[in-house]
Amino acid sequence: MNYQQLIVLLPCHSLEDFPTHHEGDDAAGLLAAWTALWHPALIANAGKMPSWHRADAPPENVTNRLIVVPDISQPQLPTGFLQRAELEAACLIHTELDRERIIEIALARLETAISSTVESWAADFLALGYCFLQVELLTRKLRYSSNLDEIHFQNQVVAAAVAVMEGQADEARSRVAASFDILAMERDHFYPGEAYLLDVTMLAPTMLGERLQDQLGKLAACNLLLSGEMLERIVRDEPETLELLRSALREERAGLIGGEYGERRSTLLSCETLLTQLRLGLAQYQEILGRCPNVYGRQRFGLTPLLPQILTKLGFDAALHASFEEGVVPEGSQGKVRWEGCDGTPLTAIARLPLDAAKPQTFLNLGVKLGESMDMDHIATVCLGHWPGTPSPWYEDLRRISGYCSALGKFVTMEQYFRTTDYPVHQDRFGYDQYRSPYLKQAVAGKQPDPISTVVRYWHRRAAAEAAQSLETLAALAMGKEVSIPEDKTDAMLREPLDLLTNTDLGDERAEAAELDDAVVVALQWSLQRFAEALPRAEATAERGYLIANPHSFVRRVGLEVPALDGLPAESRPVYSASAAGAQRRPPNGRTEVDTPEIHALDGPAAAGAMMQLVVDVPPMGFAWVTPGPPSDNAKKTSANLADDCVLQNEFFEARIDPATGGLRAIHEYNARRNRLSQRLAFRFGEPQGTRRGNEHAEVERPYAAMVAEGIETTIATGTLGEIVARGKLLDPKGRRLAEYRQTYRLWRGSRVLLLDVELQPEQSCTDDPWNCYYGIRFAWANEAAELYRSANMTRQAVKGKRFEAPLYVEIDDAGSRTAILTGGLPFHRRYGLRMLDTLAVVSGERCRRFRLGIGVEVKSSLHEALHLITPPPALAQRAPPPRPTSSGWLFHVDARNVAATHWEPIIEAGRAVGVRARLLETQGRQAKVGWQCFRPVKTARKINFQGGTLSECQVDGGTIQLQLTAHEWAEVEARW
Repeated sequence: MNYQQLIVLLPCHSLEDFPTHHEGDDAAGLLAAWTALWHPALIANAGKMPSWHRADAPPENVTNRLIVVPDISQPQLPTGFLQRAELEAACLIHTELDRERIIEIALARLETAISSTVESWAADFLALGYCFLQVELLTRKLRYSSNLDEIHFQNQVVAAAVAVMEGQADEARSRVAASFDILAMERDHFYPGEAYLLDVTMLAPTMLGERLQDQLGKLAACNLLLSGEMLERIVRDEPETLELLRSALREERAGLIGGEYGERRSTLLSCETLLTQLRLGLAQYQEILGRCPNVYGRQRFGLTPLLPQILTKLGFDAALHASFEEGVVPEGSQGKVRWEGCDGTPLTAIARLPLDAAKPQTFLNLGVKLGESMDMDHIATVCLGHWPGTPSPWYEDLRRISGYCSALGKFVTMEQYFRTTDYPVHQDRFGYDQYRSPYLKQAVAGKQPDPISTVVRYWHRRAAAEAAQSLETLAALAMGKEVSIPEDKTDAMLREPLDLLTNTDLGDERAEAAELDDAVVVALQWSLQRFAEALPRAEATAERGYLIANPHSFVRRVGLEVPALDGLPAESRPVYSASAAGAQRRPPNGRTEVDTPEIHALDGPAAAGAMMQLVVDVPPMGFAWVTPGPPSDNAKKTSANLADDCVLQNEFFEARIDPATGGLRAIHEYNARRNRLSQRLAFRFGEPQGTRRGNEHAEVERPYAAMVAEGIETTIATGTLGEIVARGKLLDPKGRRLAEYRQTYRLWRGSRVLLLDVELQPEQSCTDDPWNCYYGIRFAWANEAAELYRSANMTRQAVKGKRFEAPLYVEIDDAGSRTAILTGGLPFHRRYGLRMLDTLAVVSGERCRRFRLGIGVEVKSSLHEALHLITPPPALAQRAPPPRPTSSGWLFHVDARNVAATHWEPIIEAGRAVGVRARLLETQGRQAKVGWQCFRPVKTARKINFQGGTLSECQVDGGTIQLQLTAHEWAEVEARW
């Protein structure tokens, strides 16, 4: 049989309304029906290229016609058309979705045998058919009429097909190339600029073998989204893949996207952990591949506005601003933009999510997407993401087209793209609220243990490990040399807890977790001992006392319950308050709590059970030495008790506990009687039936449990510390018990923070919907107009959304009056209405039952107080001469309250300490003029990037280093003596 015409019936009236919106099988059927007819044997047999008709108006004469009807077109066919086509000897194909099957049926009716040589050319012709369709759609998307000389184009296509059938390879090659050139010129007529296609290949442990090797062996450009952890796996398990990868990188057939060692939950982490992950990853790339990626990207959700400045200072040129899993990442105004970080640092980025190359709708709609980019973007760009291997036949068509012409764009590596294209003129600045993470939902759905307390433990461990590192730095600088490691200790145990912590995923509670806790405690104890040994001592008789260290860059007012000395210390600097506490109390049994290492290493005997309470002001990056005062001073102590009958009060505020619920009824300042904040425990049952979604602040009654007190007891009442314990239960609306609770309130003299210790023993389990069913700690304030701010990567950010993450603090700003909720590591919060907030404590899979929080009243810095809450106060009991020349002192001082030092390390050269490096973070979103003083005269200082290169010299004025920081800038400064 010879075909007189090749026809596809489409569900449209013209190409102007070609249905590009279809998905799944409907999209696959349309593409298969259109492109299958472009097989060279079919075109040569018909003597003309394929054409199309409306499905509701098929051709009258169908005899000896090959007609393909996509599934989506069948409902529009005239009644009886299928029967007529069969009677009139048409070759009608209307039940197939697979392109290969359509071709097989069509070729079976031909009288000509199809050789393997012809089949080898088939892919080029199928790609030509796809290219023709998309160029036509692209022309119309850009509001142009077709300028294609279809007669000339058809002559070239038919001549190419005939040459293939006759075995004239050179002629066929020339004619096929000419056909693609015609389509390229048609596209150039209305868009003469270059368009770019970026292949983004994601990797998984199960896809590192044959499929990836096959892709790396091809000539087409691709970009591998590769973490350091995945690269390490390739080295270990796939040596053949590694060699192919190295070869593809050398020949610039493959681009590298990555940066981090492991893709952790970045929005929940410290800025120091982000930097450490990137440095570990870059070291891995350099060691294995001999090069580092210039383009940052990650598969898992985890982009934050802090990243542009970190990446720039690490030498990255660009970034892929997209996530390949659940969660919300904002899209840019252009495909290629300048991504501006929270400090104003711009980083060139692809700011649109790659299209899924495994879905047929991506390729059905490609002309439209490319047209939108040509119409709106400064540089026409389309990204396509997929797993290794061939994602779809249409993707292979697109790659084949790119090998002939750039009508639909040119495949390039990311490095080539950013190197050759113009610098973007559009700048996008995304706020933290524009990113919405899926972390909690993923953890619960994946049955990960402790979806909440893993984050809490991370922050407590991180704080203790950083304290150990800071104290070791102080010890080295005070001694003027590197701190030596004793023979019975290992370097890994003492100096690598931060690296261990960085490489332990928040959701990965493996056996190493216990080892990690041990390493952190040992490191902090050892560093405290070294610091104590490094301090100069007076030539005096040894006395028994406490050395209290401060590893932070801000003053800490530390409250301690410690074994009593021979007498109470005098209430003079550095001691703010001191009281005898009586016998030591034992905590109730059965607690499951978050581990927070307390370091009270004692080297002398203490009176059994005799305790004292101290409040001590410890200078920044310094120490305080506390010894007993004269007996006459102890006799004068007449401070009023801080706790009495449901009330805690000190010189700054009073807190009232509700006798009916056991929750916090009110916090009052003495100069303003309005209630700042109330608190209670709650169980949320889930979304009520018929609740409308979308209104984030609707005041709709939600189903919550009632909090009922069964007993309230004042357990400590001294002039230094007050403590009240409330016990009770949570009841459902029918009076059934859901949980038991124990809530402990603590208030130290001189503190602006009310401490809350919350213990829950749930009897009702939570559902797998963690954001709607949970045990939580509810806070309420009076003013609906109050603004909320939160901690994010240790910076202060505004809150507008309903659900958000804040592992350190949430701040309520009521017309300049600030109340801080210090979350103690609890990261997940849900805003309810305009004046209430739920902090999630227990969800499905959570085993922790005890959490520690704080409420700060007009604190000078919420971040400082939040870090103070989670960092154990390093206190060492000694019998030794007092430090000289004073009982307290600092080694470094940063005078800007909105600046926090996140890292300290000594500069050691030839075994001698010749200076110090510190990283300083502006935390509150405003410019800062910083004066940094050191305990030794500074000769030179410079601001450096995270690779050690000089950014600028710092002025040293009278021994003080002067530097300017922009809002949220994170700077590394090097000072030399």
